[in-house]
Amino acid sequence: MKPLLERLLDYYRISEQDYARLTAPITIDNFALNHRFDNMESCVALLREALDQNKKIFIYGDYDADGILSISILVKMFDEINYPISYHVPNRYVDGYGLNKKRAEEIVNGGYDLIITVDNGLTAFEGISYAKEHGLKVLIIDHHQPDVTLPDADGILHPSISNFGEIPTSAGFITFMFATAFLGRFDPYLSVLAAISVISDMMPLKEYNRNLVKLVIENYRENLFLSIDLLKEKDLFNEWSIGMRIAPKINAIGRLIDDDESLRKIIEFLTSDDPELLLNYNKGINFVNDERKDLTKNASENSKETIDVSGAAIVEIVPEKEGVIGLIANSFVKKYQKPTLIFALDQSGEFYKGSGRAPKGFNVVDAFKKLDYLLETSGGHSMAGGCTIKKEKYREFKSKFIALAAETKIVKKKEDVIPLYINEITFDNFDLINSLSPFGESWPAPKFILSHIRVASLMYSRDGQHIITSIGNNAKINGFYFSKEKMAEYQYVDLIGTLRLSNFYSKNTVEFVISEIFDSEKK
Repeated sequence: MKPLLERLLDYYRISEQDYARLTAPITIDNFALNHRFDNMESCVALLREALDQNKKIFIYGDYDADGILSISILVKMFDEINYPISYHVPNRYVDGYGLNKKRAEEIVNGGYDLIITVDNGLTAFEGISYAKEHGLKVLIIDHHQPDVTLPDADGILHPSISNFGEIPTSAGFITFMFATAFLGRFDPYLSVLAAISVISDMMPLKEYNRNLVKLVIENYRENLFLSIDLLKEKDLFNEWSIGMRIAPKINAIGRLIDDDESLRKIIEFLTSDDPELLLNYNKGINFVNDERKDLTKNASENSKETIDVSGAAIVEIVPEKEGVIGLIANSFVKKYQKPTLIFALDQSGEFYKGSGRAPKGFNVVDAFKKLDYLLETSGGHSMAGGCTIKKEKYREFKSKFIALAAETKIVKKKEDVIPLYINEITFDNFDLINSLSPFGESWPAPKFILSHIRVASLMYSRDGQHIITSIGNNAKINGFYFSKEKMAEYQYVDLIGTLRLSNFYSKNTVEFVISEIFDSEKK
């Protein structure tokens, strides 16, 4: 066994048998082996009955990437059988989260017979009750944490309710499984959308989640799906480009766009094969994404001066648009490792809408449930959620939320690293590491340490702001924003980082990308 493989097995605490299982080929037939939704057949039958009777169908989704991708999967599914349907991407500033009574009334008045909710529904009691009272049937495809009481729907597809598996997955994954069961075949493009949803919603890359993402990445072919090629730009299609290029662009639409016509365009983009339309819409997507970057950067910078980070949790109101508060919350959790809840005033001026993020060890949704008497609405996952609260109840809620965080012991584990030697930065070793991919939530890419590196041996960019050191054999050590001036403080350093493959002008390079630097003399 190669020495580096031994160190990798030790790092992940897995056996040789585990390694063999994790690196075994994934096929269409075995990616979700031994996992079945108990009620899939009845849910598919519900749809088939509606089609047989030529019923009008309405899809109601969510405004985040998972919700948008879930709608797109169903729209493509219905396109493939040439059955007309209608859909709605909720406007986060007008509709809020989940099927509400106002939209349910519009659907009823539109003469629809079946509503399919995707990435929402489990908390939409009022909207679903109204639809049922007026004779509509409802199918819920959702993955959010269910309450003790469930809506009166005709079918609910959900990982735990349907006994599919204990590992959380995305709504896009469930919707894809539904489409696969309905069509009776595995659709490659729908699988790509589902894999993107798994990563975009930060689902743990274990078992069926990991298998689907791995299967999709390994089988992805350039120039086959123009929409995805445009979103990822020139990057390779992998978990990095999905998480850092594709998903943020889709999410940006739901965060910032506040008119129904523009929201529909992201579905048209993800479901169209028209090159002219795709190229045109892609320009708009990039424009919105650039705006999202600017807003997030400015909001995070402004918040540094005004947000109190001294308590057990961070709970604050900011003046920014509701669409970026989740990004602000995420940046503070990463920096301070504390539960963070950022609020913005809604358009009515009567409520605060909050977006919460938390480190492992604190359950956002459980906290909301304990304080639900103060909240108008709430929902989400263990590490991310949202809520709405009346302005006059905010102070009491803030104090009680911080108290709950103080009662929860959150232990930050020291990050493990794998010793690596400069002569091990090779294509073969990159392939060995990459055999354990895809990396992501609950299965992070391994971090390595290059110890006792002589600072005088490092080279820099022309402006002296970045480490760019060639070490031969198409290998490099790169460190962005580790300036020559800063590095002059040290004689020898330990470099913490990851290995990645870079392609520049069709030339592949293996790069050690530095994330942290420590003084070797101060061990």
